[in-house]
Amino acid sequence: MKVYQKILFLMGILILVGIHRYLFAGNEGFFDTSSDYNTLKKRLSETMSPYCKISSFIQDQLTTMITATKDTTDIDSIYKEIYSCSDKLASSRRSCASPNMSMAYVNCDTYMKLPTWSSDGSSTMALMKITDDLPERLVREAEWFAAIIKQLNETLALGANPPTSAPSEYKTSQMEPRQLKNEGFTGSPTCSPEAAEYQRSQRLRKEAGSCSIPSITSEIQRVNSLLNSPSLKNSLARMNGLLDAMLKIQSDLEKAKNGTLYPWQQDGPPKKYPSFQGGDRTAGLLFSMQQNQF
Repeated sequence: MKVYQKILFLMGILILVGIHRYLFAGNEGFFDTSSDYNTLKKRLSETMSPYCKISSFIQDQLTTMITATKDTTDIDSIYKEIYSCSDKLASSRRSCASPNMSMAYVNCDTYMKLPTWSSDGSSTMALMKITDDLPERLVREAEWFAAIIKQLNETLALGANPPTSAPSEYKTSQMEPRQLKNEGFTGSPTCSPEAAEYQRSQRLRKEAGSCSIPSITSEIQRVNSLLNSPSLKNSLARMNGLLDAMLKIQSDLEKAKNGTLYPWQQDGPPKKYPSFQGGDRTAGLLFSMQQNQF
C-alpha cells in the first residue's frame, strides 16, 4: 500500500471515530449532566442545612418582631440593612468594614428545594437563582447571627436578677436606627406598584435582548465552585456552632416562658418588663425573643 493510501486510510478511521463520538456524546453527556445535577442537589441540601436551620429560626423571630412592634418593613428590607451595615449591631461586625449595598436576601428554598432534573431549562433557571455573592452573604449573616446570640446570652444572664424597669438597650434614645449611606431620594414621585412593575419588566426586556442563558453544565460548575469557596466553608463551619448556641437559647427561652429557668421564677411572684419602648429593628427582634420569658 502506497504512503498516500495509508494516510487516506488513517484519515478515514479518524473521521469514523469522530462521527461516532459526535453521534453518541450527546446521550452520554445528557446522562452525565443529570447525574451531576442530582449530585449537586444533594450536596446543596446537606451543605446548607445548618445555615438554613438557624436562618429559619431567626426569620420566625423577625416575623414575631414585625407583628409585635407593628413594623411596616419586611424580611428582605431587614437583610438589606444587615448587608449594608445600617443596623445597630454593625459596629461589632468585622465584615462591616466594607458594607455592600447591592446584596439581596435569597430564600433557603433556593438551595434546599431544587426542582427535579429536567432538560427543559428549568434546572438551569433554578441554579441561576444561586447568586455569586453567596460566600460573602453568609460571612455577613454568620457575623450577624453571632452578634444576636451574644446579645441574647447577655440578656438571659441579666434575667437571673431582672430589673424592674425596661432594659436600657430597648430605650428609644439609645436605639436610633442608623441611616443608609445612600437613601436614593431624587425628588421624583414614588412609583405606584403598577408603575414599578412596568419599569421592572422594561428593564428585564432590555436585558433579555442582549443576554444568553448559560448551559446547565456551566451552572453546575459555577455552583460547585461557590460551595468550594474557603470563605463559604468557614462560614458554614461556624454555622454549626451558632446553631447549637441558638438551640440552647431557644431551650432557655422556653424554660423562662414556662417559669423554670431561674430560681426566682419558682420562689416568688413573677417580675415583668414593661411593654416595648421603641427603637430600631434589632431592639424589636431582641424584645420579641424575650417578651414571654418574664
